[in-house]
Amino acid sequence: MKTLRVLLRRTVAIALLSIPAETLANDDKKIALTFDDGPMPGATEALLDELDRLQIKATFFPTGNAIEQYPEQTRAIVEAGHSLGNRTRKAAAGERRVERASPAAKREIAGATRILRELGYRDSLAFRPSLSLLPRPQEPRGADSRDASAARWNLLPESDADLKDAEEVADYVASNAFPGAVVLLHPMYGQRRQVLHALPLISEKLRARGYEFTTLSDLLPHRAT
Repeated sequence: MKTLRVLLRRTVAIALLSIPAETLANDDKKIALTFDDGPMPGATEALLDELDRLQIKATFFPTGNAIEQYPEQTRAIVEAGHSLGNRTRKAAAGERRVERASPAAKREIAGATRILRELGYRDSLAFRPSLSLLPRPQEPRGADSRDASAARWNLLPESDADLKDAEEVADYVASNAFPGAVVLLHPMYGQRRQVLHALPLISEKLRARGYEFTTLSDLLPHRAT
C-alpha cells in the first residue's frame, strides 16, 4: 500500500505541476533543490553554510521586496555560485491571482530582474508562479520575457510530510524522487530549522540512491535564455 501511495502521489504531482515532459524523460539521475522566499538575515547565511558543507548547488527564488531590503544576503547567494530565479517583487502577487501577462505582473517581474542584475547575477532567470497560478503554464510576455522561463516543481514535502520530523521529510523526498525531479522547500521563515535539519538526510538518502544535485538551469538547459 505504501508503494501504491507513493506512485499515486508522484502521478498526481506530475499531472498538476506541469514539469516539462523533456525533463521527466531524462535518464540522468539528477535532482534540483529549490528554495522559495527570502533572503532573510541569519536564515540565508545558515542555509548557505549548510549547502556548502554538503557540496550542493541549489536554485533560489527570492521575492523582490526581500532582495531590495537585504542586498547583502542576495549577493552572498550569487557569490556562492547558486542559481536564482524571479518570484516577483511581492510574494502575495500570486494570492491576488495576478496574471503574468498583465501590466502589473510585467512590472513586478521586471523590477525583481533589475535588482538581481544590479547585484551581479548574470545567468538566465526562471520565473516561479505561486500555488494559485499552477494551472496556468503560460510564459510571461513583454518586459524581459526572454529572461524568464516558468519554473515549476514536482515534490513539495510540506504537502505530505510532518515538517517537524526531519527523517520523514527526507524519506518523502527520497521515496518520491525520480530523474529530473524538482524539490521545493521554504527555508527562510517558519520552516527554517526543519529544512536545515532535513537537508543532510535528504543529501545522504538521495546520494545513496545514485542521485546528484544540480541547479534548475542545468536541469532544464532547453529552457535557458
